[in-house]
This record gives sequence, structure tokens and C-alpha cells, in this order.
Amino acid sequence: MKKFIPLGYLGSIILILTSIIYFFAGNWATFSRIDKIGLSISAMMIFYLLSVVASKFISHHSFLGKWFIVTGAITFGVSVALIGQIYNSHADSYILFAVWLIPTFAFALITRYLPFWLMSYFLFHFTFWFYMNPSSYRIVRSDFQEWRLYFILALINVCIFALTFFRFFNYKYIRYLSYITTHAFLIGISFFELFNPYSGWTNLLYIAFTLVSYYYFSSKKVDRGLTIILFIMAILYVNVKLIELPFLFDLGFFAYQLSGIFLSISLIFGGIYLARKITAQHQSTPTNHVLRRILIVIVTLFGSGMFVTSFGGILYMITENEYASVFLSLLFITLGLLLKKLDPAARHTLLFIGFFSGLAEAIFLSLPVTLLFLLLGVAVTASIKDGIVRFISYTTALGCSLSLVLGEFNLTEYLDIVFLGFILLNSVVAYLFKTNKAIHRIGYFYFLIFLLSLTFLENGVLLEVIYSLTFFLVTTYLIVYFSRIDEKAIVTMTTIFWLGFLVFTYYDFVWSLVHKSLSFFIIGLILLLVTRLIDRHTYNHIYVKHAIPFPKQSVSILIIIILQIGLLGYQIGSNEWLLKNGKVITLNLSPIDPRSLLQGDYLRLGYEIAEQDSLMIESGAKLYVLLEKNQDGIYEKKKVITERIDPKSYPLNQNEALITGKYNGYDTIIYGIESYFVQEGTGLEIERNAKTAKVIVSKKGDALLLSVE
Repeated sequence: MKKFIPLGYLGSIILILTSIIYFFAGNWATFSRIDKIGLSISAMMIFYLLSVVASKFISHHSFLGKWFIVTGAITFGVSVALIGQIYNSHADSYILFAVWLIPTFAFALITRYLPFWLMSYFLFHFTFWFYMNPSSYRIVRSDFQEWRLYFILALINVCIFALTFFRFFNYKYIRYLSYITTHAFLIGISFFELFNPYSGWTNLLYIAFTLVSYYYFSSKKVDRGLTIILFIMAILYVNVKLIELPFLFDLGFFAYQLSGIFLSISLIFGGIYLARKITAQHQSTPTNHVLRRILIVIVTLFGSGMFVTSFGGILYMITENEYASVFLSLLFITLGLLLKKLDPAARHTLLFIGFFSGLAEAIFLSLPVTLLFLLLGVAVTASIKDGIVRFISYTTALGCSLSLVLGEFNLTEYLDIVFLGFILLNSVVAYLFKTNKAIHRIGYFYFLIFLLSLTFLENGVLLEVIYSLTFFLVTTYLIVYFSRIDEKAIVTMTTIFWLGFLVFTYYDFVWSLVHKSLSFFIIGLILLLVTRLIDRHTYNHIYVKHAIPFPKQSVSILIIIILQIGLLGYQIGSNEWLLKNGKVITLNLSPIDPRSLLQGDYLRLGYEIAEQDSLMIESGAKLYVLLEKNQDGIYEKKKVITERIDPKSYPLNQNEALITGKYNGYDTIIYGIESYFVQEGTGLEIERNAKTAKVIVSKKGDALLLSVE
């Protein structure tokens, strides 16, 4: 049971934190503004207090106090989002993530604790992403501005990547993330027509970056994972260019397919040669052999996929028969089964391409093709002992069976019954083949897949709740059970599905966020109590002196917590001052209805006073708009002021108001009041009826959205 205890504590913390996020995102209308503010700050402080409590009463688990501090840092971000929700601001705004990043990065600097570094890394990129792509309005930038910002982010990730090779910042996960992100952004901005002409030069920069990486990795003993990432991203780049270049040079279809065949063969043989050369630079070890296999799988997979697409296209042009692709799939399967002396990685990839292209054909062509690949999948699963081959063939057989049941027997209206049948089938396979690890794990994997799929079916609230709770309780029990018998692979697989369920449930609109929140809170509390009871029974005889998490940094941590409270207090105080001292105006609007990551449903508002012809100022520039009240009591745009002024001293009549905005670079002025948070599920009704918005503005021109009517 000792192995269960950390999992139990972690699971309960995740569930309670999830319940808080879901509750706040539910836009709970029964609480007053002051109640919401109190709850948001209390939620954060409770986790920090729990860290102290855990270090005193559960001191034999040093990790627990640290986990609660991390959870407190996460809840701070949720509190910032909630306050934004209360005052109708920061709907997935970069400001939200920037404010969240500041204390999190400070935590990372003083504790050097990996979870804080990971949080800081992701928050930084969320800040950048929502700065570039706001969810509530549109910013128009020039090609050079866009390219420059993405290129700067790639350079920042190169610097982070380089820092991870120093002892003081030697974090493997950050190294992987920054290296992948560098490749992703450079590839993303390398499309010739995207940021012309800068994208063309980016291709040279990316090729240079790849060559330098290859030279360094082949001459130095570096982390093997980086070599795998390099191969994946470089091959992704080649495939992207293969798709792009024919359109760029206006090649015909036949020439396009021929170039695809040539490039695919070159990719396979050239990639295998490079994989062998890189791994040959180092001592021959089991790890080195695994690395070589992974690299060969990657190049063979991409190359074979490219070859199937290109050669299949030519076959169809020649024969004008849709069944030509079936011949190609059978050819790949035959080669994969008969060429036993071929490198195992390349052999597996041939079978992967053959079976999965065959599965696509089984779904879309005809019953005989479906039966052919079903029987072939069953036969290979039963006769071939290789685990990877079995996974490929079992997946094909299962996919063909599902296609047969849904297509030929017309059971699409009874999906829940079909899925329950496949859950039973895979659980029986997993049970019967307990001694055969490969088939046991494959059956168990698909048992989880179909069990999770049940929660996505729209069969009414009651069934959805039953399926969701069933999945949650079953997977929780399985994690505990397999932890006790030390099945690490199964525990890892189940935990991934368990966490995925929590994420996917957020976007399930049938079961409300409030109901999800209450359910997860109760289950998390029960799990916490059960884990604590088991912990006391297991470690009752052990006494450990009271140990504060990060003892040398305790004063600094306290200062950061005070900083967090100060940031929340400033956010609340400035908005409350505006509510008390501002001037209420009415504006015409037109809303739409999306959902925020942390804050729930909201209306995205467009104002008549936001419509603007082109201005001779740059995108994002600050400006002021003079408003005047018409005979209907609606404030309309009278004048746009682009020069620098002191808004407090600007002369205004009694029926005038001044509001601050910024230009989006094309046709809109942004005022920061484009988000109006609503109770979950009410957005469409409010959208249909909303005509005007009540807005309060200060003497400085700052605006706060009060209500829509």
C-alpha cells in the first residue's frame, strides 16, 4: 500500500484543484461580487496553509508540502482569472498569463523546483500566444512584425535550450520542450507565402540550425532524446516542403506524385544511413540500439507514408480503379511479413503503413475488403509473437470489426451498446491473455479507449453522468489495484487516461461545470481522507521532525505569497475604485458566444464605437475616443484622438465621455471591454436579446463593463 499513498495524495490534490477551476469557470451567479473575491483569495491561501499543515503533521512525506505550494501557485492564476471574470476582463488575455507568470517565475528562481520551471515555461508561451492571437479581438500586424515576433520567440527558446546544458539549469524536460519549440516555430514561419519574403530566408536559417544540431549531436555525447527530436522535426520539415513546393512552382499532378516517390525513397535510405552514422559515433550499447531503431522507425514511417500517397496516386491514374490502393496495402504487409532479415524498425513501419492504409480502405470501400483485412489482422495477431506487429494487426482487426458492426449492421443509433460490447470484448481479451503481456496490454488499452469514448456520447444528462462517474471510479480503482501488484506500464497508461478524462470533461456541455465541480470535490475529499487513513496506518510508527518545504527559501516564499496577494489586491482595488468613481455610459453592441480556458462562458462583444476606418498609426497604438450622448441616451463616437493628451484635463461637456482604446491596425478600436462573462449555458439567450452595454469610464478613460441589456 506504500506505493498507493503518493498516488492517492496526488490524485486528491488534482481532483480538488480541478473542482475549484470548474466551479470558478461555472460563472456562479448566486454569490455577490465580494463573496467571489473572498473565495478566490481563500482558495489560494488554503493550499499554502495546507503546505504548512502537511509539513507539520505529515512530515514523513517531504514531497507533500512542496506539492501544496505548487498547487497554491496554480490557484493564484485561477484567482487572477476569476477576478477578471468578476470584472469582465482578461478572457484568455495575455495579461492574465503575464500576471500569473511573475510570481511563478520567482518561485522557480528561488526554489529551483522543476514543476515551477515547467509552469513558468508554459505560462510564458501562453502569454506570447494570446498576445499574438487574442481571443476577444483581432490585432492586424504587418508580415514583418508577425515574422519578427515569432522569430524572436524561436531565438528565446534557443537560448533556453543552451542554458539547460549548464549545471545551474540542467533540466531535461525544459531542454526537450525548448528544442521542440524552436523547431516548431522555425518550421511554422518557413512557409514561403506566409511572411514573404522573410519566410524564404527562414528556410536557410532552419536548415543551418538543423545542420549545426546534427554536427553537434554526432560529434558529442549528448542526450539521445535530442537526436530523436531532431530526426522527427527535420523529417516533418521535409514533408511540409514536399507539400508546399509543387504549389509554389505550379507542378502538375503527375510530376508531383513522381517527385513524391523519389523523395520518399531518398528519405528512407538517406534517413537510415544517417541514423546508423549518428549511432555509430558512440559506443554500442542497448540504449544505442534502441535509439537506432527509433530513428529508423521515424524515417521509414514518414517515407513509407509519402510513398503510399504518391505511388497510390499514380496507380489510380493508370488503372482508374479505386481498388488499386488495396493491392499496395497488401504489398506492404507481404513485404513486412516475409522480409524477416530487414531491420526490425523498418519492417514494423512497412506493416504499419500496410495495415493502417488497409484499415482506411476497409472502412470506405466494400464489405469484402473489410472482411479481408479483418481476417488478416486476426491471423497476424494470433501467429506473430512480435508485440509491435500484434498491436498493428489487432488495431486493424478491431477497426474492421467496428466498421462492420456500424456500417453493415446499421447500429450507428446504438453507439453506447456497441461501445459497451467492445469494452466487454477487450476486457475479456486482456483477462484471458494475462500471461501474454503484449496482447494483455493491447486489450487493456482498447478497453480504456472505448470506456472513455462512452463519456463523449450524447444520451442525456443522466447517462452521461453515469458513464463519466463509471469511467472515473473504474480507472481510479485500476490505478490502485495495479500499483499494488507493481504493474508500472499499466498504471502509467491508466493515469494518462484518468488525467485526460479530467481535461476532456471540461468541454462536455451536457453535464454542467458546477455539477462536475461538486462531484470532483467530493471524490477528491474522500480520496484524501482514505489516503490519510492508509498513511497513518502504514507510517504510524515513524516520527520525523517538523520539516518546512524549501526551508532556506521560506522567507522568500512568504514574500512571493505577499506579492501574489498584492497583485490580486491591486487588481481588485483599481476596479472597485473605477466602479465607485466612474461615469456610466450606454453603448450599442453585437455579441458572439465562446468559452474561456479558465473563466467559463462569455460573450465576445463588438461595439459600434469600435468600427473605424484606417488610421495613420501603427497596430496596437494607444488612442482616445470622444463620445457624445444622443437623444436616445446612447453614447456615439464623435472624434478619435491619436495624439498624446492628458485625459484628466481634457475638456468635456456633461453629455460627453472620453474612453481609452488601442488600434488593431486595420478596422477596429479595442477598448478592453470585449468580454462579458455569463452563467454557463445562457450565452445564446443573452446573445439573442442583447442590444446595448452598460460601461463605466474613469476620468483617465479606463473602462469597465457592467452589464449587457
